[in-house]
Amino acid sequence: MKGCSVIAFALLGCFVFAGCKQKEDIVAKIGNEKITMSDFVERVDSTPPAYQAYINTEPGKKQFLDLLVREKLLLENAKQSGINKKDEYKQAIKDFSAEQKKQFKDYQDGLLMEMFLKELQSTSINPTEDEINKYYEDNKTDFTNPTAIVAKHILVQSKEDADTVLARIKSGESFDKVAQEMSTDRISAEKGGLIGPFRKGELVPEFEKAVFNLKTGEISDAIETPFGLHIITKVSEAKLPPISEDVAKSEIKKMLSKTKFENWFDDKKKSLNVTVDYTKLNTIKAKDVADNNEDEKDEILEKFSN
Repeated sequence: MKGCSVIAFALLGCFVFAGCKQKEDIVAKIGNEKITMSDFVERVDSTPPAYQAYINTEPGKKQFLDLLVREKLLLENAKQSGINKKDEYKQAIKDFSAEQKKQFKDYQDGLLMEMFLKELQSTSINPTEDEINKYYEDNKTDFTNPTAIVAKHILVQSKEDADTVLARIKSGESFDKVAQEMSTDRISAEKGGLIGPFRKGELVPEFEKAVFNLKTGEISDAIETPFGLHIITKVSEAKLPPISEDVAKSEIKKMLSKTKFENWFDDKKKSLNVTVDYTKLNTIKAKDVADNNEDEKDEILEKFSN
């Protein structure tokens, strides 16, 4: 029992000492405000690494503490000024709170999707070895004797526009000029519709099937893909060095995974009865995006074209 009492007394002494140390942990007092050692360390840790080396010197610590004291001094006087009762202040706090809630919700949703995608990639949309091997054997010449295509295309969203494009080209107008004026793919339109070089398996199947069957310089009819209607011309076709089986199967795995992912999306859209009304997008005024500078527009177009 005596031994237990000694241990209990020693532990009690530790707790009392810890409590005393915590009370002495205050490094500055400013009216009703105080700065503790933990406050100081936390603020130092939040500063850029380039400044921390100086702050960790003796004069640096003093200067940093003086800055924190000034901040608390301003805060104490700001509270006494009554500014926190003004409508402008209250509205700013309300707006900030709403933005924080939105950011938190976005973070929750983003994290949930990210974790689900990882799970999906390792299960439902992960190609099996048999699927990869079968695709390789069925399309072996695409890897042992690969071809790179350079093409031009004009993307439009209606049959009427596609007919207009074809009529203008058949009447003698240059493909580049019509692409620049009518293609909704603005990234390639600026280059006369030019895309590539690309190999089989890199673009949507409908587009690839059409362009690989074209002769150089030949112009296709309107080819429908999920992006719209394409009028395509083949610019050039070149043979490439053979691709090793390991590299080929790595590419096939990515391609099959992407295809499975698209199929998964299509199935879920059907099961959830997804409906989309693109016509309502026409109500968005051009001025809504006019404030973006040209660099920002290019970045947005680049992002959605990839």
